[in-house]
Amino acid sequence: MGVKRYIGFSLFYTILLGLFVYSFEGSKYTVNVLDIPITLPVAVWITIPVLLLALSTIAHLLFYGTKNMITLRRIKKDSQTFTQRAKEAMLGKDVQTNYKSEYFKLPGAILPLLNSDPAKAKKQRIHNDDIQDIMELKEELEKGEVVDLSPYDLSHDNPYMLQNYRNRLRKDPQFAISVLSKCDDPVTCQLAFDNFLNFGSFEEIKRYEKQPSKETLKRLIERIGAKKDAIKLSTDEILGYMHEVDEVDPYVSDELVEIMKRLRTKLSPDQLVSFATKIANEFPHRGGEAYLYTMFDLQKVDDAREFLLNANEDEYPKFRYLLFLKDQGRNFDTELFI
Repeated sequence: MGVKRYIGFSLFYTILLGLFVYSFEGSKYTVNVLDIPITLPVAVWITIPVLLLALSTIAHLLFYGTKNMITLRRIKKDSQTFTQRAKEAMLGKDVQTNYKSEYFKLPGAILPLLNSDPAKAKKQRIHNDDIQDIMELKEELEKGEVVDLSPYDLSHDNPYMLQNYRNRLRKDPQFAISVLSKCDDPVTCQLAFDNFLNFGSFEEIKRYEKQPSKETLKRLIERIGAKKDAIKLSTDEILGYMHEVDEVDPYVSDELVEIMKRLRTKLSPDQLVSFATKIANEFPHRGGEAYLYTMFDLQKVDDAREFLLNANEDEYPKFRYLLFLKDQGRNFDTELFI
């Protein structure tokens, strides 16, 4: 109810009460106040307490109404300031503003975190224990530390949960095995498997892998002859795995050439020739370029010439041109033709 309406109803009720009392009691009554006799009708004496209560209530409403009006003005002004400072923070400007309303003190303290300069954002400290704890957890995660996120009930694919998994996997690679042995979240499983590819054996990798992939083969080839966590793979194992991949995601010529490029420093020349020959035979119409690339790369021009002579004339134009240049005594890097 508005103050004006309350005043009106209060006066109406007081007058109505006085008239009601006066209708059956018209006598007067005298009261001594500081030895001063005051004589008023009984009806007036009855309405005086009601009138005083109404006046005190009106004073109360006016006081808190004014206070609320001032608070709302502060909130409105702080809201405008907050919007402006948010724009400045996102543009990398320094943001330091004291807000008058309590409602904007915490958001105002968090606002500098929007700063595009990470160094400035990290210096910000929030005077709220819960939020400050979260900020410190995020800093620890960025440093590569493992933190306890269980109190926050985060989903498995939450970016901070994933970062925590990465940090733990980095500190304890064997943690990947415990994750993979009882993993039910696809994102977490893939994260653990990607890490497991760095040190797991070929047999274990095939056991935990849900589906053979080209990326897995790429990672395995990288580990052949590596200084750390090296893996031993025979050419038959590589070829067998390639066939498994080909069943779910068929290879194209360029991808087979890329495999030979990756193997050129991992296998001996004889192994490369044997492997390239198998690819040409077992991946018909797709493995020819991989074979020719290997032959030219190993300077086995006669083998490449024989392969091209047995192929259709419209096949492998790039390598036919390279053979022509070789026959003319020109030497070019095979990579220029791939």
